[in-house]
Amino acid sequence: MSTARLAIRPGVEERKRLARATWSQAQARGLTRQTAEDERFDGRTIKLNGRRLINFGSCSYLGLETDARLKTAACEAVLRFGVQFASSRAYVSAPLYREFETLLSRLVGGFPVVVAQSSSLGHLSALPVLVSDEDAVLYDVQVHASVQAALPELRLRGVPCEPVRHNNMARLEERVVALSREHARVFYLCDGIYSMHGDVLDVAGLHALLDRQPSLFAYVDDAHGVSWNGARGAGTVLGHRALHPRMAVIFGLAKSFAAAGGALVLPDQELADRIQTEGRTMIFSGPLQPAQLGAGVASVKLHLSEELPQLQARVLSRIQAFDLAARQHCLPVASWDLSPIRYISAGEERAAMELATALLARGYFVNIAYYPAVPRRRAGLRLTLNAHQTHEDIERLVAAIAQCLGTSRTGVRAIPSWVSAEPG
Repeated sequence: MSTARLAIRPGVEERKRLARATWSQAQARGLTRQTAEDERFDGRTIKLNGRRLINFGSCSYLGLETDARLKTAACEAVLRFGVQFASSRAYVSAPLYREFETLLSRLVGGFPVVVAQSSSLGHLSALPVLVSDEDAVLYDVQVHASVQAALPELRLRGVPCEPVRHNNMARLEERVVALSREHARVFYLCDGIYSMHGDVLDVAGLHALLDRQPSLFAYVDDAHGVSWNGARGAGTVLGHRALHPRMAVIFGLAKSFAAAGGALVLPDQELADRIQTEGRTMIFSGPLQPAQLGAGVASVKLHLSEELPQLQARVLSRIQAFDLAARQHCLPVASWDLSPIRYISAGEERAAMELATALLARGYFVNIAYYPAVPRRRAGLRLTLNAHQTHEDIERLVAAIAQCLGTSRTGVRAIPSWVSAEPG
């Protein structure tokens, strides 16, 4: 092999070195790669390094992971079907799959549903099948990394894949019009709720654009939008309007849904059948196991019940409590869109680590976000709000962040020396 083929672009190794160094520093502070020490979970707290902390890092927004009905259903599925069903779905599926997908179809308004082993594996099956060699792909620069993981295969087939400005429908339409001159269809890949800052897709704008541009097809990852949001918990997109004829939506079943897998919602049965029969991760990867299927069936039944709006109201009240307190304390929140994800900008990576470490000392576990998950010098704290947390937990956390940052209710902010304001 020639040395030219082994050459690495200038700067790549330096970026890797910076990422490793930051990761190592965060791990040394107890912020990453930790193992919980609890003998059992209550959902609200987590034990790390001998200390019990209020957990603001869980994406189980409805708090269903501790629901007795889901735990019982998982145990009963194991007693009936064993701890695993070791067969590819290309040959045979465990009995609960049919019930699970039928119930999920009811949840999303009767459209066909294919359950993948995870959202990530769902993308890797769906996108290479949906996108043809004559198509082009546009993807939001902040669409989840698991969606972007399917792009290399498309590029190898000669499909042009181009990033577009975040959540900018006007710019998206410009590129759709331009690419439509040479390509049969243009696919737009985006999130329903963007997982880092918690900002929400312009769903109405996207539907209007689909109506105006007949060559456009939208693929939406709504992993963080389901359960806590929309009718029947169908999420940011499908919980408020029907699936567009040129749209596919995938939502995760391992976060707020408290089960496992990813549900691909397709506009017609032909596409659903093609993904099941042609999608490589559908064919060659293992299935969801009986316990996961049992919990999933119990969860979707709860979503279809009259109890769901009460559970959703609990999450909404916690979002509102955080936003009220955060505005009073003038916290630098990246997005105020209605979402259980809140991002506190800190700037430099060291500033974010110092802030997270200070909160750890005060009894709060939060997720730190830094390069390469976010651009350099745009680091911060990523907080997730869920039904387990109390209003007092949230108000005290906000007060602790404000104390660490030096903000006040009057808007005066004396930033500590280790905190760098976000550029721009």
